[in-house]
Amino acid sequence: MSQKRKRTPSASPPSDIYISPPITDRSSKFTAYYSPTPPPQTLQSHPLFRTASHKILAWRHESPQRPLPGQPPHYETGHDDDGEKHGGKTVEAVLKQLRVTGSLVVARWYGGVMLGPVRFAHMDECARSAVGKWREAEDEVAAKKRKVEVEGVERGRLARTLVERDGSIGVLRRMALEKEGRVREAMLAGMAEVEGGGGSDEVAGTAEVQSPAAAVVEVSPEKAAPGYPSMPIDRLRALDKARDATLAFLLKRISKAEADLAALDRSQSTQTMDAFTNGINIENSTPRCLLRQSHHDQQEVVRFET
Repeated sequence: MSQKRKRTPSASPPSDIYISPPITDRSSKFTAYYSPTPPPQTLQSHPLFRTASHKILAWRHESPQRPLPGQPPHYETGHDDDGEKHGGKTVEAVLKQLRVTGSLVVARWYGGVMLGPVRFAHMDECARSAVGKWREAEDEVAAKKRKVEVEGVERGRLARTLVERDGSIGVLRRMALEKEGRVREAMLAGMAEVEGGGGSDEVAGTAEVQSPAAAVVEVSPEKAAPGYPSMPIDRLRALDKARDATLAFLLKRISKAEADLAALDRSQSTQTMDAFTNGINIENSTPRCLLRQSHHDQQEVVRFET
């Protein structure tokens, strides 16, 4: 009975190992592997490049020895050529020049042709590329962290602003309804006067029928404040724009109601002045008519007596 072969796990690179693009020259291939965390020998024996002809290693770590006050920290450095003479120094120099700590391996798969000094340029290039991959990842993590911090500050500001604007909207809405109610009452009173139906009691009664809306608004309960701090930042930004539009709309309603009230007041003043002027004319014309009538009656009496 044949036995099943055990599956070997695929050698996928760990998240803390950063790999350079390969450099190929006359059948020789160079690839660098950098990591800030594992010990040097652990990285050098990693199965990712176990088939390589040479595993050129260098490391640079901060020394446990404490520096003097005001002095830079001390670093422990070293290298392993692994059969590539002077290769370790080349890789170690990259760590020093880039001022990074960690372990760095340049793996070379020998292609059968000696490359000469150009091989050191290949080691230097792929080593810098691997460290560059790590720096890109670090910059991306730092950018995400900064974004989270900035969005947190903005979320708090928007949450506070939205609560304040909700209160302002409630005040402006009540003000708009109150002024619009006064406009309706004034218009109804004017219509009653024009139609000549009923006196002031009827007009007052009509106004009282139309005014309960304002009273309802005053006693209506406020809406419960939403959970703004827990909302997504995009939702908060959309609500902020919506509140701006609502405030602008309410301010326009209030301005229009105030303009309508001013126009009604001017119209009422004009009508009052016209009525007053007409009253004076009637008062001045009435005595002359009576005098003419009286003079005519006296003449008729004289004729009768004669």
